[in-house]
Amino acid sequence: MKKNIQIPDQSVCRWMLKKMLLIRRFSEFLIPLYPTDVLVTPLHLHIGQEAVPVGLCAHLERADTISFSHRSHGPALAKGMNIRYLMSELYGKITGCSRSRGGSMHLVEPELGMHGSSAIVGGGIALGAGMALAAKLSAKSNISVAYFGDGATNTGIFWETLNFSALKKIPLLFVCEHNDLANNMPAQKHMFADLLTVSNAFMESFKLDGTDILDTYYGMENAVNYVRTTKKPAFVLCKTRRWMNHLGISYDEVNCPAETRKQHCPIQKLQTIMLSKGFIDKSGIREIINEIDQKIFDADQFAQNSPFPSPDSLMEDT
Repeated sequence: MKKNIQIPDQSVCRWMLKKMLLIRRFSEFLIPLYPTDVLVTPLHLHIGQEAVPVGLCAHLERADTISFSHRSHGPALAKGMNIRYLMSELYGKITGCSRSRGGSMHLVEPELGMHGSSAIVGGGIALGAGMALAAKLSAKSNISVAYFGDGATNTGIFWETLNFSALKKIPLLFVCEHNDLANNMPAQKHMFADLLTVSNAFMESFKLDGTDILDTYYGMENAVNYVRTTKKPAFVLCKTRRWMNHLGISYDEVNCPAETRKQHCPIQKLQTIMLSKGFIDKSGIREIINEIDQKIFDADQFAQNSPFPSPDSLMEDT
């Protein structure tokens, strides 16, 4: 965290803590379920990267649209996705947000501006641009967000969309969750040029500490306000740490060992600040965790008790 950075008021800090804990506890709840095969989907967990989606969504409005990638639980929950519908989707139940058709990597909740995540690396970027262009052509005030990882910057659609957005001056915020790994390949082995230097040639660009919720919160505020007021695109690079392996439930002990995780935990950083400011005490933190755990348990029960889709519904929504 930067020195002398302003601290948001207590209500904002509590909201961010709750959201980050929801993402973390939800992810951790799934870990023991995954080997049992009750979840009919692969998992790309967001543990350790919670500050980026929460810092972003603190400044998004309900009408703002967002597209995201295969690592989708974090931004979906931060934007407000119903946890019951998310859990049901992982179970493959008809009550899932995508009616069991998508699984973990294809999440939708149009009422909250979430029109789809994509399992194709970089696939959601163009969708974000399309929604931004639609907002411009229909003279709407909302902005759009394309949310992706640094691995997606190797795709042609990323560069095409970067260029198209700058040319057409559409209200699109590119948010790159830069954890230095494309699957398991380090960034220096798959990226020739500095990403921020390149993005600066196209549009206003920001670099944030994605492990620090306060730096992310204020940086996202500047970026979102820029897009909202100028109606032009902007690029945000958030340097973060991916605690887990690319896929599944095991921790990446090679690239992010325990000591690194402890040093760069966004939740622990915020809790320390809130405790020092008297915004909360340890019993208050435990109360929040208990409340979240109960919500997750209820969502799990809802998912377990929901029906699978019937064969007759297979061709619906096609």
